[in-house]
Amino acid sequence: MICIQSLLKVNLTSIMGKKGLSTDIKNFLNKYFAFEKVESPKTGYLALEGKISVLDKSDKLWGHFKILILINEAEYPYTVPIVIEKTQIINRDWDFHISQKGECCLDIPHKLMKRKARGIVFEEFYREVIYPFFANYHYKESTGDYANGEYKHHFEGIAQFYQEEFGLFDFKNIISLLETAINGIKYHPNKECPLCGGPKYKKCCRKKIYDLKGYGLQQLKFDLALFRKYNLKTSFELKL
Repeated sequence: MICIQSLLKVNLTSIMGKKGLSTDIKNFLNKYFAFEKVESPKTGYLALEGKISVLDKSDKLWGHFKILILINEAEYPYTVPIVIEKTQIINRDWDFHISQKGECCLDIPHKLMKRKARGIVFEEFYREVIYPFFANYHYKESTGDYANGEYKHHFEGIAQFYQEEFGLFDFKNIISLLETAINGIKYHPNKECPLCGGPKYKKCCRKKIYDLKGYGLQQLKFDLALFRKYNLKTSFELKL
């Protein structure tokens, strides 16, 4: 009986998601006439193809990009759309946050996972994530830097995220926080913080634990494995 209820719940969620996606795409296409629905190259994904025109603050045209957007129909709104740049204007290099196949790395994974967990509205995702990605490319080409700074690649980018988002630099402290968030460990709020030694847990690390949980268990486990690996590597190099 429990299995049947779970199956019904999953099916209902999928139906509601498809209905919400249909409405959101209709609203989007009514505003962005340069896009249209096309046959999807990937099963289970809704596909949109169109042109992004990037303007500067004075409405001067910087350039155009032809892109393909793929949206997982079953997971919507709890998904992150795949965006492929088809004009091949951007060099196929991770230094430009794009793969050899043209798939765009729209933002640092943690921020995308948080949006996914919260649920997206496609038009909002387009305005806040997709368009800025391409506008940022032209901004960098014009000025030499990205408008809002740039994350490093691979583990260095993850470490940078923890530094800038949480003010965390010590790998051991990050590992302790991740272990606490993943395992659901609870500490007395009014006693000394066992993670950083602060006077009260509720006034220092508890909020960080709550914030970390928003990025999802899968991402936290991935981060923990990396920080453990690089912490051991750093400790080994220091001994040498």
